[in-house]
Amino acid sequence: MDNALPIDAEFLAVQQALAGEYSLERELGRGGMGIVYLAREVQLERLVAIKVLPAALAERPGFRERFLREARTAAQLSHPNIVPIHRVGEAGGFVFFVMAYVDGETLGHRVRTQGQLGAAVAARVLREVSWALAYAHGRGVIHRDVKPDNILLETGTGRALVTDFGIARVRQAETEDETERAMGTAAFASPEQLAGTEVDGRSDLYALGVVGYYIVSGRLPYDATSVAALAGKQLGEAARPVERVSPGVPPALARAIDRCLHRDPAGRFPGGEALADALEPASIERSELPIPLRAWLTTQNPARALLVTWAGVAGIVTAIDAWFVLRFGASHAMRGFRLQQLVVTSVLTAVPLVTLAAFHLRQTWRALHAGYSVADLRTALARWRDIRREEMAFESTETAVGPRLLRWFTWASVAAFAGVIVSAADVGRTNGPQMLEFVFKLTAWPAGGSLLLSNALGVRLLPRKLRSAMIGFGRTTFWGSRLGAWVGAMLGRGRSAAPQLLNRPTEAALGLAASELFAALPTAYRRDLRALPELVRRLEERAVRVREHVDELSRLTAEAERDLAPSPDDRARETVARLREQRDAARHDFARAIAALESIRLDLLRLHGGVDRADTVTNLLVQARHAERDLDALIDAQREVHAIAPAPTS
Repeated sequence: MDNALPIDAEFLAVQQALAGEYSLERELGRGGMGIVYLAREVQLERLVAIKVLPAALAERPGFRERFLREARTAAQLSHPNIVPIHRVGEAGGFVFFVMAYVDGETLGHRVRTQGQLGAAVAARVLREVSWALAYAHGRGVIHRDVKPDNILLETGTGRALVTDFGIARVRQAETEDETERAMGTAAFASPEQLAGTEVDGRSDLYALGVVGYYIVSGRLPYDATSVAALAGKQLGEAARPVERVSPGVPPALARAIDRCLHRDPAGRFPGGEALADALEPASIERSELPIPLRAWLTTQNPARALLVTWAGVAGIVTAIDAWFVLRFGASHAMRGFRLQQLVVTSVLTAVPLVTLAAFHLRQTWRALHAGYSVADLRTALARWRDIRREEMAFESTETAVGPRLLRWFTWASVAAFAGVIVSAADVGRTNGPQMLEFVFKLTAWPAGGSLLLSNALGVRLLPRKLRSAMIGFGRTTFWGSRLGAWVGAMLGRGRSAAPQLLNRPTEAALGLAASELFAALPTAYRRDLRALPELVRRLEERAVRVREHVDELSRLTAEAERDLAPSPDDRARETVARLREQRDAARHDFARAIAALESIRLDLLRLHGGVDRADTVTNLLVQARHAERDLDALIDAQREVHAIAPAPTS
């Protein structure tokens, strides 16, 4: 045994009581309900964890019996995500249970030492814990103490295992003398549990929602200094949505966590299985991009700020010179000088822009030579735009009257100043230089002051909808065009890396497969089907919009179902029913869109196999156009979503 290990009297007493059966090695941890030791089971020669009820608690009336009863109940649970209990017993006056030893760390320790988890890992952990809870709830066992320190992460596999199942029921009889320890558990307790009312499995789901909030944001949904203050906040105010605290959390994961935190149990998921279904990996992992693509999206030229400023200043001078040349033409004596200056400033404007473009193309070359394709770049851009739009949606200054007035005043003052600059020659000639100086100062000070004030207060000069539409617009337009595809093909020449399998949406994978099959066809086939690549590209774009339609309907349905529970009126029920019907119909329509792309891919495979060339070529073009027409009709139907969407709740 390690000589540095602190040995206390209780350790020696427990070892003496279990001598011959278990050999204690060291203490793993302790809490309000017991001390956990790492031990070796003598007969089976395996490591186990032994939890011992402290002697002080064992002497309290009823504690020993309840500890044993709950431990035996938990011992009946056999699930891959629950730490199994091997034995429950008494020896030498001690009450204990023996459970499997998990080589790993607690979820709480992971977050405290390494920070919050990535979306995909967090969703997997929550999903595995929700399966464990569903299994236990189905057998009448409620945990009552779900928190990060009761969730173990196995080394190597990363598997999440829930421990202390059922033991937490004893806490009902415990007197919370230590405020810090009480808050450690109370922070994860449901409102009904803090209020002392009857709880069911949905109380555990609330606690798991707090765990999810914590592991993706590093924060708790409520800050309080006492159990009473915490209960008051839970009952009096809704938790701040997790995506506002941690922007970039995938919408499906954020919605699942927020629903778990509903104050009314009826507004939460009905059970662990429903929560696990909401955390379907496809909806979460789609937002996780490989490192080369993340680098392609986010890495910026180190001198970007300088180059953009350079291009902006030179561009303004170029615009003024161009206006001067166009305004006065050949009649002005300075025309030749202005023309020469226009050429110089145009070159000066182009130099930083070309530098920025060359840097971006270099980053693109690296991503393509890492095994990714132009289709992967488009997919990454689409995901990045979605994340940026979600982050933008949380800005709070858009609806306030003050920021809006400041934005309009800024635009008006800047427009007035620009007007003075443009008409300076006419004003000076007509009213004299003194008047020109007066008008210049009159417009320059408001324009400069409002720009500085807007910047200091974080007021955006462009409306949110316009900014949202502009996110990644240039890159998306370029890489989605034929020119972008050609540039990508040129940059990707000679790459030796194996193609990477990005977790791309089905429509993107099918579109990429169809494009590659078309490119590999003989020249005669490609000539007959020259319209097909563009049709496939449009089909893929429309399928993406139909997917967005499905996601939007799923979000609206989830929100309506959540709001229905506390106020089940007829109108709310009708709204939920209509949204469910629309969602199911949209899913069916999306399946049709995918089937159309799949059919095109199969026909291209037939062409490669030499089957029915003439009929297949005709069929390909006809079905592609029919599918495009059907998808256009589906996209037009998306406007119905807004007509039946439930009113937002505060």
